[in-house]
Amino acid sequence: MEINLENKDIINLFFKSNNELIDKIIIETNKKIEDQLNIINTEKVLKNSKNPNELKEVFNKIEDNYNIKITRYNEELYKKGFIDGVNLILNCLEK
Repeated sequence: MEINLENKDIINLFFKSNNELIDKIIIETNKKIEDQLNIINTEKVLKNSKNPNELKEVFNKIEDNYNIKITRYNEELYKKGFIDGVNLILNCLEK
């Protein structure tokens, strides 16, 4: 039986097989960066504010938080991907 997979199919299979590990990496990363995130009381500002500058400041803080998270997620996942890639190459060279 011959299996013909394109590169993108292999990557998708690999990703699906590592979903739990990726979720764990994201949870651990969230714990590491908790102190770097801006504390935002959005409910208070959104209910009471008529000032567009306050709203803009809240949205900027939210954006900053997401940028911090995305940057750290990418960093951790690239590390994991690099390690997996090197291990795959080493395994192929051994055989």
